[in-house]
Amino acid sequence: MEPPTPDVLEWLQKVDVPTIVAVVVIGLLLRSCYRCLTKKNGKTMKAPGRNFRIPRKDFDDNPSAYFKGLRKK
Repeated sequence: MEPPTPDVLEWLQKVDVPTIVAVVVIGLLLRSCYRCLTKKNGKTMKAPGRNFRIPRKDFDDNPSAYFKGLRKK
């Protein structure tokens, strides 16, 4: 592996690297926790005729409305 070029070293000296690292780490943590933080309570099921999950309660409340909406598309 080659040593860093002088331009890279100068840039690293000018930039506040710990701040950049902290921002990147916090961003990655928030991104990875987003799903846990926004997760809705309740059971889910694979949506009939589609390739994703839906809340089971929404389907059980009115299955005929779900299939009518599915046929419209």
